[in-house]
Amino acid sequence: MKDVSILIVHYNTPGLLRQTLKGIVRAGVKVSYEVIVVDNNPLMRIDEMVRKEFPEVRLIMSDRNLGFGVGMNKAIEQANGRYLFVFNPDIILTPGSVEGLMDYMETHPKVGMVGPELRNPDGSHQNSCYRFSKLSTIIYRRVPFLRSLKKAKAEIQEYLMADTDHAVTQEVDYILGAAMFVRRQAYEQVGGFDPEFFVYFEDQDWCRRFWQAGWKVVYHPAVHLIHYHRRETAEGGFIKQLLNPLTRIQIKSAVYYYKKYKEDSPR
Repeated sequence: MKDVSILIVHYNTPGLLRQTLKGIVRAGVKVSYEVIVVDNNPLMRIDEMVRKEFPEVRLIMSDRNLGFGVGMNKAIEQANGRYLFVFNPDIILTPGSVEGLMDYMETHPKVGMVGPELRNPDGSHQNSCYRFSKLSTIIYRRVPFLRSLKKAKAEIQEYLMADTDHAVTQEVDYILGAAMFVRRQAYEQVGGFDPEFFVYFEDQDWCRRFWQAGWKVVYHPAVHLIHYHRRETAEGGFIKQLLNPLTRIQIKSAVYYYKKYKEDSPR
C-alpha cells in the first residue's frame, strides 16, 4: 500500500494537466505515492502524452464525460493509498506539501479531511475554505443588483469566513474540492462523492457528510499549493452568466443540494 494516492479528474485542459504532472515530479515527494488520472473526454486523446511523458501515471480513459464526482469515484476505486489526495488538474504541488499534509493527519486522528492554503500564481491568497452556504448566498453572489445590498454583503462575507484569520489552522465547514487530503478510514465510512452532482456543490456535500459521520474537516495553511483557478460560471455579465451551460449545471446542483439538506448544519 502506498502512503498517498494523488487523484486527478481531467477534462479539456491538457496543457494544465501536463504542468500539474510535471509539478508533482518537481516537488520531489519523499513519501510513497501513486498518481491516477481519469480523463473525461474520449475525443481529446491525452493518453499518448501521458504515457510518453509520465509513464508512471495510471490513466483511466472514460467513454463519456462522467462529471467530476463520478470521475473521482472511479479514481478512488483504483487507489491503494492510505491517504487520498483529491486533486485538480490545475494545481501545482510545492516541495514538502504532501509530506506536510500527511504529517498533520498522522498527528490528528480525528481529522478526516484537511485542505492546504491555495495561492494564485502570483503568490496572493485564494479563498479555499468556507462556511456552509445558504440558498440566499448563491443568489446574492450571482445577481449584481442584490450583491450590493448590506444584508447580501454581510452574508457573503460570513460565507467566505472573512471574520477569521486565514493564516491559522482551523476547523471549517468545508474546503474547496481543488485539493482535499482525505484519510482512507474516513472515506470508507463516509463513501465517495454523491453521483447526483455532475459538478459544483460536490465538495460542500462531501465535507458535510464527513462532519455528519463524526470526522473533522480542517483548513491547514502551513501548507500551500498554487491553483490556476478560473470561475467559468462568473465570467461575463449577468445575462451571459445565465446563458452559460455551466451556470445551468450549477443551478441544478444547488437545487439538489438544498433539497437534500434544507440548510440544516451538522456542526
